[in-house]
Amino acid sequence: MRAFAPTLTLLLSLLVVPSLASTTDQVPFDVSSNKLAEDKVGVERYDDEKVWRIDWSGLSHEKRKEVMHVVELLDLDVWHTTQRSIDIRLNSRELEVLYGYIPQEAFQPFIDDLQSLVDLSNDAIDPQIPSSETNLSEDGEDEAGDLLKKKKKKGKNRKSKPKPKPKIPSPRIDPYNLTTIDTPFHDKFHPLNEMYKFGDTLISTFNDTHLNGSGIDIRQVDIGRTWENETIRGWSAKIHTPLDQDPGYPTASLSRSGSGRSRAGREEEGLEGVELEFVVIAGQHGREWVGPSSALYFLHHLLLRATEDPKSDSAILLRSFRFTVVPQINPDGYAYSRDKSRMWRKNRQDVGGKGSCLGIDLNANWGYKWQHSKSTACSEGYGGREAFEAYETKAMSEYLAGAGERGNRVRAFVDLHSYGQLFMFPFAHSCDDFPPDAEMLMEAGLGVAKAMRTKQGEGYEAGQACDLTYRAPGDAIDYTYGVTDVRWSYSAELRDTGTYGFMLPPKLIRPTADEITAGLMYLAKFIYALEVNPP
Repeated sequence: MRAFAPTLTLLLSLLVVPSLASTTDQVPFDVSSNKLAEDKVGVERYDDEKVWRIDWSGLSHEKRKEVMHVVELLDLDVWHTTQRSIDIRLNSRELEVLYGYIPQEAFQPFIDDLQSLVDLSNDAIDPQIPSSETNLSEDGEDEAGDLLKKKKKKGKNRKSKPKPKPKIPSPRIDPYNLTTIDTPFHDKFHPLNEMYKFGDTLISTFNDTHLNGSGIDIRQVDIGRTWENETIRGWSAKIHTPLDQDPGYPTASLSRSGSGRSRAGREEEGLEGVELEFVVIAGQHGREWVGPSSALYFLHHLLLRATEDPKSDSAILLRSFRFTVVPQINPDGYAYSRDKSRMWRKNRQDVGGKGSCLGIDLNANWGYKWQHSKSTACSEGYGGREAFEAYETKAMSEYLAGAGERGNRVRAFVDLHSYGQLFMFPFAHSCDDFPPDAEMLMEAGLGVAKAMRTKQGEGYEAGQACDLTYRAPGDAIDYTYGVTDVRWSYSAELRDTGTYGFMLPPKLIRPTADEITAGLMYLAKFIYALEVNPP
């Protein structure tokens, strides 16, 4: 062990007793009296916990490895990493441990009271879609309550101000009226059953819609089953175009430089005459709620624009690609995050042992350069005992690998996460493994980041995943690029940069979804110009 081992051993012996002493029970480090284990008592609380942003830009590579070794040994909850900083959820005792490795002045709390933010996040959960008697504004607030507050305020200032005309509430839009993108469905986080109802409504609204002789085919895709036997469900859409109909597409504004595929190149690569699939997944980590919401928004936007204008970008892209969206690949973890433990990250799989530790970090369990996890089974980053041990990653990998049996080829894959505002290409596990398509992946990624910034004004950084964040082996985009040969493989970290972290307020769902939709549209058009309609 390294030179810091004696100090670390002493700290562990002082701080982790009896937690690590009871290894046969697999109890996570620092299970305090207000942290309620699993389903036994109730909802987990996070009193005496903060999220700290630690500046480690001045540490050497070896020193960073030491810090991460401590983090793994103590099963600490890392929220986000960059080359400049690392965000970690810590209680007071855990903080004292890290003070032994990083100067105290490098620590800055940016979520000072985690439980208060969790309470606000939980208050935003609607058990079901609001009743039709309530009018909702764009950010999901209760307009009737707003009017009541204003009425009381007017009463207090009656003598000093003229009485204004009463505000007439705008007609409420049915959340499942998908003929408009303004549906209030996109202003709330929803339980799984409502997500699935939304998908069913997409089918009933848009399937078999005729566009100048073409027809939209949108179908439900059941990817597989979770540990708790929940369906992993997605939706797949394509416009079927008669073979003699040339859709055409204005590509003058898109780059065809670099390694664009000519028609001869398409034939050589086996793309000619093959249906190309564009796959978007979200929700690998249960607590990252804005990813699934954004994925549903993207598919809704795509279908809606295509039906509104048969010559739109969306319509042309739907003729050229089959878009498959799996908004929630980790239904078990998501439900547990909503109901029991807001910070829950993993799936809910029994990982063995005599204790009560559950769950595998899905994004450390894909089968490319996978390594046995150094973390304990209780760790938030536990990658399992073998690749594809998790039911969810196994099911999704089989879907991706089975494209040939479906008669198509998965050409693009985007994995939505939060937070950090990044758009990244492979490889994540190590920068020593460099993709041959790096130049084109970077060019497209920079265009995506620009499209997202132009849409909402929020800056996104593009680059190789290993450069922009600290990742473990077993990442989804490493597998799709390195094993299933999906050339355009990306991982997106959506809003924000740390103010709210995983607990993004509902008013920011729509802006976040809107900007990633702009980015995904740009990526699809970029691929179209290079590979579907090359010079």
